[in-house]
Amino acid sequence: MRLDLFGVVGEDFSPATVRAALPYSGDITVTINSGGGIAVEGSAIYNILAAHRGKVAVEIIGIAASAASLIAMAGHTITMLDGSILMIHEPQNITVGDSAAHQKTVEQLEAHAVAYAKVYGKRAGITETAARMIMKAETWFTPDEAVAAGFATAVVDRRAVVFASIDKRYEARMQAVHARAAASPRGLQKVADAKASWAKVVAAHNKSMGVTPVVKPEEPKVELSGWTKIVERHNAFTRRHR
Repeated sequence: MRLDLFGVVGEDFSPATVRAALPYSGDITVTINSGGGIAVEGSAIYNILAAHRGKVAVEIIGIAASAASLIAMAGHTITMLDGSILMIHEPQNITVGDSAAHQKTVEQLEAHAVAYAKVYGKRAGITETAARMIMKAETWFTPDEAVAAGFATAVVDRRAVVFASIDKRYEARMQAVHARAAASPRGLQKVADAKASWAKVVAAHNKSMGVTPVVKPEEPKVELSGWTKIVERHNAFTRRHR
């Protein structure tokens, strides 16, 4: 299951919506693109994910900042895609009122900061004091920097791969066609037509993705020389386009 956490923490998604979306158990992937939001909501979502009965794989696809960066720490794995960023800082708030009201806000922010530092420190394997220094500096991380600092586990370049290299269903279909064609010259021509059609599909897809295969799809040639030759040509064709 995949859970997308996009937008403002506490507004576009909340502890209640995250809890409702989660299955009772099982592995999940949490995709994050959020600049943060309400600190206490981020803490609650972090704890919900951390307590989930199953592995939590976090993927940061754009930004995980402020409260959203705390949520990301709940992952058993934290993967950052190329171009994404992570930001860690001190919790912030705005107070309107007298000096006592402002002082109360200071106390609240300090409590949140201490709690956040504990989570960041545990993830990165550093002391809470060291984590707090990173927070006070409002530190921005590239994917590689986040991995080096211990706040992420991997960097991924998730571009589309060449279609022919992953479509295993094609092999099964072609084997079935070969079997039916073994005793029929007409069937052998269908094999040739199917291979030619597939080669055109591969070429068109690769062109649309800006991919130039090492070996370009070729028009296959099938001779009427028996089952062995058919299998050999099929295997050679599929090897070239993996």
